[in-house]
Amino acid sequence: MKKLSIILAAIAISGVTYGAQLELKGGFEPWREGNNSYSNFDNGGSLGAELLFNAEDRPFDYGFGMEWKSKFSGGDGDNVLADTKANTFPIYLTGKYGIGNDLFYLVSRAGWSMYDNSHAKDGFYGAAGIGKEFGNFTLEALYETMDLSGSSKMYSGDRANLASIKFGYRFGENRRDVISREKEMAAKAEYEKQQAEMKKLEEENKLAQESKIEEQNRMAVENEAREMMLKKYNSLIVVEKYEINELDSEGNNELLFNDMDSDLAKESGILTVSSYTDNSGSEKYNKVLSQKRADKVADKIKSNLTNENIEVISEGLGETNFLNANETPKERKANRRTEINFIAK
Repeated sequence: MKKLSIILAAIAISGVTYGAQLELKGGFEPWREGNNSYSNFDNGGSLGAELLFNAEDRPFDYGFGMEWKSKFSGGDGDNVLADTKANTFPIYLTGKYGIGNDLFYLVSRAGWSMYDNSHAKDGFYGAAGIGKEFGNFTLEALYETMDLSGSSKMYSGDRANLASIKFGYRFGENRRDVISREKEMAAKAEYEKQQAEMKKLEEENKLAQESKIEEQNRMAVENEAREMMLKKYNSLIVVEKYEINELDSEGNNELLFNDMDSDLAKESGILTVSSYTDNSGSEKYNKVLSQKRADKVADKIKSNLTNENIEVISEGLGETNFLNANETPKERKANRRTEINFIAK
């Protein structure tokens, strides 16, 4: 018996190491009765241990156990235990199946009983009942039967029947709970990952929206600046107050000539140079004179302009498009001018 106990203890330690649950049990047996002889025994108690493995896909636990039962005493009749007090040691396989979402579970045992006296022979042991889990604690109610004659027959003449209440405590974690927790943790991790990805996406969208708004604002500022620049080159006087019959004038806008290249560096279009005269002299002469003035200004613009996407056109319009009544010398001098007009594509 000592050697068997050592072997069972070693098996139990190995089982717990590799994920099994160890359940220590204790209980009492308010009813003990012998078979056929109608021999009633005194109440007794039991201590034991079970090593249980958990099915992963259904509420089923299985394993093996060993139990010590207190001596049978107080019996009468011809039962082999009636006149000889004996301890019993059932060793058994057990199975437990959960019912109703673990509302309770069914218990069954099948194994062998050993006795510590010469009158009783080792024989069949079986049990069935129900149980309930309360966390790591268990409560079971069992009907047990033990063959005392060594015949291993369920209904032999020498058999003890018992009703028992057992309390237990389990060490180790149920494999189904581990899997459920792992799934829950995996689901939580996946949810957190999705939330993080959604948050990242929202931040990226926010940054993209902010960047888009900034780009729109920048483009709006650039467009506004461009419109102002284009408006600047709309009918802009670059040379004014020509002296009569002269092609040059001290009224040159030299600063404008210098700025024009940078202002129009990214533009594409047509720059028209238009020159006007007063009504002094013949119309034909004024036409020729204005063309010469326009050509000279156009040549100067071309020499300063590096953007090849701008076409410069000169035109002499003579005595047209007066700015005033053109009656006094001062008014006539003001009408002698050259303008530029830029039309972007």
